[in-house]
Amino acid sequence: MDLLKWINNTQYRRKKYNYYLSLGYSDKAAQVLSAVTYGDEKIVFLVEQFGKESVIENLYSWLQDRNEDTPEAAISSYYREKHHIAAFEEREERGFLSRLFQSKAKSSISSGGASLRGIYAAAAPSWTSHISPPQALSHTMKSLGACDEGRSIRMGAPSENYPLMEALATDAYESIEEKSAKNVFTAPTSTFRMSTSSASMGIVLNQVRTGRRVIMDQVRIEEVLNYFDYDVEIPTDAKFKISTELLEKQGNKKLLFIGAQAANEIKEHQDIILLLDTSGSMHSNNDVTQEAIGTIFSKLNAGDRVSLITYSSEDHTVLDGYEIKGEQDKEDLMGILLGIEITGCTYGSAGIETAYRIGEKYYQPDQNNQVILITDGDLNFGITNKHGLQNLIEEKKKSCLFLSVIGTGLYNYKDDKLEVLSKHGNGTYCVVNSLEDVDESVNRHYIALTNIVAKDVKAQVEFNPRFVKAYRLLGYENRQLNHEDFVDDTVISEPYGSGGHGIALYELEMNDEEVTKAASDLKYQTFVLTDSDELGTVSIRYKEPLGDESVLIESVVSGTNHSTQNAELAYFLYCLSEKFRGSDKLDEYDEQFLDEMISSGKYKDFSGPNKEKLEMLVKVFSKE
Repeated sequence: MDLLKWINNTQYRRKKYNYYLSLGYSDKAAQVLSAVTYGDEKIVFLVEQFGKESVIENLYSWLQDRNEDTPEAAISSYYREKHHIAAFEEREERGFLSRLFQSKAKSSISSGGASLRGIYAAAAPSWTSHISPPQALSHTMKSLGACDEGRSIRMGAPSENYPLMEALATDAYESIEEKSAKNVFTAPTSTFRMSTSSASMGIVLNQVRTGRRVIMDQVRIEEVLNYFDYDVEIPTDAKFKISTELLEKQGNKKLLFIGAQAANEIKEHQDIILLLDTSGSMHSNNDVTQEAIGTIFSKLNAGDRVSLITYSSEDHTVLDGYEIKGEQDKEDLMGILLGIEITGCTYGSAGIETAYRIGEKYYQPDQNNQVILITDGDLNFGITNKHGLQNLIEEKKKSCLFLSVIGTGLYNYKDDKLEVLSKHGNGTYCVVNSLEDVDESVNRHYIALTNIVAKDVKAQVEFNPRFVKAYRLLGYENRQLNHEDFVDDTVISEPYGSGGHGIALYELEMNDEEVTKAASDLKYQTFVLTDSDELGTVSIRYKEPLGDESVLIESVVSGTNHSTQNAELAYFLYCLSEKFRGSDKLDEYDEQFLDEMISSGKYKDFSGPNKEKLEMLVKVFSKE
């Protein structure tokens, strides 16, 4: 088989091949990793035949010697030969199960719905009649990529079986309730958890790519804003730098752009504990998961340590404190990954316990100690509810190990649980469902994902009622805090990774005329207004990664602040986000601004990687 020729037959395979090359993998490794994806029992069997040494090299030589047209055909043929399975029997069984499940599921849905167990009971093939119902369900679901309890179904590529997949989707998100403007006299301060998370943008992009409807709860405006690049100065003599801009709107309204940029801090060595979900539902995105893991391994240098724990119905320690000696180790690690099978349910809490136990064993305070969880969040065994997961991870983070999350998955994605784990585990959170996502969120921002430079970052903005009448924080609905929480160091917030940035955007309603006296004629309510020319003050509190007391930094918002492309980009993204939400919060000026940016193509002027990301969103928006 001419493996490289086969890779070059499609653009997608070429992109994968070139990506692995860009990470520093050898040509042979890039070819194998572009052609073979971990998780399937046939791949596992093949790797076992070769042994654990030089898996990539052996796979490459073996594929070159095969006469089949594709790597998949070669591996399937070899598996059948060794197991004495007739080709037509396997093909017929797989096709029958798929058709059977689809037809019965559609019928069930149209008649009011039923559990997956009910679907099975109505259509169990006679050749499973000798198996008990739970075992038979497991047998049928395993063929479709589900766990034993039938909660997660592998349905293939997004374009296949679309109506069934959409009907059975069990995604979960925290609900979003949009907030109205607040009067500065009654609510002079706005306090919230500052975040660098970009997970929501990954979710929106996935919905867009698969043609699914975007719903309000998936669109966290602050995370959409954070996903994009801004022209901000990275501090060199401080932990944070706060930047503010004012963008004029129609009439007496302005937009206040706030950027909180963290410094770059890179420790010499890394101790990465990779916690990989290998339950049945992870079949839906094993290609992307492999690319993410390959990216993480490529970032390791001599002297770094990596551990790999997998969990499904139970957890397994695949690597325990493996020390990197040289470049070849990374390819050997990818060979080990190819020998891992995806199957079973999701005992995530057990995996977390094991990951932290191993992390504590190798912990060094002067290096980067990070647990990275890769999962779709469907924790259906052990501790499964959000409150229990919060208690678990808050207890575990006392060890000074932090948990970052890479979310991935289709139709069974539990964003609400992953938000809890990352937020309370002092880690960052991103979502990847394509090679482009992996390149953006794992490759380009690896240091921000793994090297936490500050925790419990909180923001508070105080507005001057002399000039500002009312304000509305755009987004951050589920991250708002009480005024007194800002100075209370027992109230946790969210972390910042090295070089990370958090963006906030306010819509301000200015006073028509400068207010010089009390806006009340009540006997006991009088106000003495400041004569300051400042519009307000932005304050940030943060703790050092291993600290318990917060540090305060402040920046004044001046009425003479000018806007740059930063504020314009954030405003454009806000308007798009509200459209995707189906919100009624956009006013006439917002609508005109959005239409003009799109119709004139001005959004293409935004620099760097922003252009391609925006073009995808605009293309979908224009079809609405």
